[in-house]
Amino acid sequence: MCSVAGAVLASCATPTVTSPHVTGLPAISISVPLSSVGCTTNNSCVALGTSSLDVSLTSVGEYRLTSGRWAALAVPNADPSTVITSSSCWSEGCLFVGSQSSGDLVWRYDASSHSVTAEKAPAGATGIDAVSCYTSMTCAILDSSKSGPRFLTTTDGGTTWSAPLTFGVPSQDFVTALSCPSRLRCMASFESSSSDIAVYVTEDGGATWSPRTGFSTVTWSVLTSLNCAGKKCRGLAKLSTGWRIVRSDNFGRSWSKVVSLHGSILTLACSTLERCVIGGMKNFLSSSPWLATVTSNKVTAVKLKYVPSPISDVACGSRICVAIGVTTVVTLRP
Repeated sequence: MCSVAGAVLASCATPTVTSPHVTGLPAISISVPLSSVGCTTNNSCVALGTSSLDVSLTSVGEYRLTSGRWAALAVPNADPSTVITSSSCWSEGCLFVGSQSSGDLVWRYDASSHSVTAEKAPAGATGIDAVSCYTSMTCAILDSSKSGPRFLTTTDGGTTWSAPLTFGVPSQDFVTALSCPSRLRCMASFESSSSDIAVYVTEDGGATWSPRTGFSTVTWSVLTSLNCAGKKCRGLAKLSTGWRIVRSDNFGRSWSKVVSLHGSILTLACSTLERCVIGGMKNFLSSSPWLATVTSNKVTAVKLKYVPSPISDVACGSRICVAIGVTTVVTLRP
């Protein structure tokens, strides 16, 4: 096993920044690719993956020990159509969501017992596209149905769900992100069939939604990786000229650029809105992995060792962040 090297998130007040170094650990099971990672606010991190190939093992999981090593995690059986699309965590657990042959998929990770259980998913949809948890066992999801995206909530970690709410987004529009900083307040972004974006917010728990698309977002083709706290949000926007980190301080009424980026297929996670990790690959011509820390408006590339494939997902607790490739896990220490 390769040891995990710490990385210090750069301070924007420091005039000279030394690039942090991190070393990847090979995934415990390499026959099934890792696809999603989550970290509780108490810094228990878990990585899961599923496979549609004709292999005997269709789902895998592992969790990070306090020593920095990773241990195998028993996960529910998955059919070949199972896909994990999103995760979100609270202090002692996480929800991993996606789709399976029967429709929506909900798996819950319990950090105290290091176990994953399959919960009863909402009926009547084809899969869950995004999840956001904002307090213990309390989360919101957006799933896809014939009538369009649906908004549902749970207060018991996915055991039961509220009645689904729809809000007029066309069924062909694709959910790209959901962030709920509180029970009443959520922001959702969609990629429309006309290749532009739509942003909606609710401030009454999903009963009503208001569009937030305007001058600030007119040139964006995608808005993803939303992280909101109060009325402040960070996210990744894709333009014809490339990706950028964007911010809003008024819950989506207006947006501004934080910094432009050069990587491709990017994903962002934050321990706070001013301290984040971003990963993907360097560009479409090169599949080399790329990982960076973000402190305020400064992006510091991380030098990677033993990371053979692009970064596919990132997650942050309060003190550590984790990135995964298909066969690799990487830990960064803020």
